[in-house]
Amino acid sequence: MYEDEGAEPAPAYPAYGGGIKSRLSYHFEGLIPLILILIIAAVAGGWLGFWEIPYVSPQKPLSMLIIGNPTADTLAALDKSQDLVKYVIRDEESLRTNSKEKLAQYDVVWLDQSNQQSKELPSTVGEALSSYVTKGGKLVVVKNSGILNPDAPEIVGWMANFGSEIVPVDCVFTRDNYPSCTSPLNITGELERADYDHKIMMGIEKVPATQDEPYLYLEVFPVSAMGKEIASIKDVQSTRYYAGIVEKPLLLGKSLYFNYDPGYTPGILRNTLKYLR
Repeated sequence: MYEDEGAEPAPAYPAYGGGIKSRLSYHFEGLIPLILILIIAAVAGGWLGFWEIPYVSPQKPLSMLIIGNPTADTLAALDKSQDLVKYVIRDEESLRTNSKEKLAQYDVVWLDQSNQQSKELPSTVGEALSSYVTKGGKLVVVKNSGILNPDAPEIVGWMANFGSEIVPVDCVFTRDNYPSCTSPLNITGELERADYDHKIMMGIEKVPATQDEPYLYLEVFPVSAMGKEIASIKDVQSTRYYAGIVEKPLLLGKSLYFNYDPGYTPGILRNTLKYLR
């Protein structure tokens, strides 16, 4: 038999009712297996550590540079959180040259001179820290660390020493006409949550948690908060409040300030490391 003359040739693709929409649907169905293969390869590569995919790649511990000399309590708390952080300690002078390049190697810089008399930070390091944070780095400043400048001894305070307002607190003058960051106060107190949504204080209302536990014996500074207060410190004798933990809202990086030795509250310190991740 022969085909009827004038009969229309069979279509080169299956007919789904005609139209460009049907054609696109047909071609998309052919791409589905390839898309699935690419997704599986991407997830597998992230899991194996070839590249990082949020919520898929195993989280590596933070790489932290500690500038200064923290207390034994803080170091002990960090050592118990090796699943979250790996740190090295360097002195201020070793960072004087090529400061920006040296800081860029770390996820977090922890400025903590609590266990040393000198609170000096060279100009180049202060300026490099400011650049480091504004470009997405994470900085933690403890108590009055970094308030002095060996290159300009007449300068006191973070704002002048860092060349910007990246530290979440300000060193103001007290009633006795002394810079507040040079005027330590020894108090008997408790730490109270100020921001109820912040991850650092997640599940922690106050420290100590009950009246049966002893109060904290802290050295604090009457500094002025310049950012979001996460926790405050109450002097139980005078009922006066001081900034406890403060964060500076930034576009890219993170900047935190502790107005006490973080080693006294290891649970909060661990929450801080999780937040910085």
